Amino acid sequence: MKSILIIGQSNMAGRGFIKDVPPIYNEHINMLRNGRWQMMAEPLNFDRPVSGIGPAASFAQLWTEDHHGQSIGIIPCAEGGSSIDEWAIDGLLTRHAISEAKFAMETSEIIGILWHQGESDSYRERYRTYEDKLLSLFNHLSQFHNCSF
Repeated sequence: MKSILIIGQSNMAGRGFIKDVPPIYNEHINMLRNGRWQMMAEPLNFDRPVSGIGPAASFAQLWTEDHHGQSIGIIPCAEGGSSIDEWAIDGLLTRHAISEAKFAMETSEIIGILWHQGESDSYRERYRTYEDKLLSLFNHLSQFHNCSF
């Protein structure tokens, strides 16, 4: 099975209203939850009581349409309200994502990362250092699992 690491802040974690979109039921889309792969169900990422729909499920659905008969796993590790500083290479969120990725790699091949984040870093001149910090994170993660960006 192929897998995708899901990281970033609230929009990646999912804040869309579940009732506003048709559910995706696809036996070829799994999610890592409580240490095991299971069929995907929304919300994928339980970081807040308001968890809902995000872009990961739609991405996975389109991926399965392009890769007939293959399965994909989603590794949800997003954290709503997080800043790019909390995703530093030695930060708790990054270490947690790497831990989940290592576990997933026992039974899947990580083929990429979906990242959506930035609102927390859009004010008080924080945006000026965002690109460098993001590139640092991506370089760190690509060295970890040999995925190119």
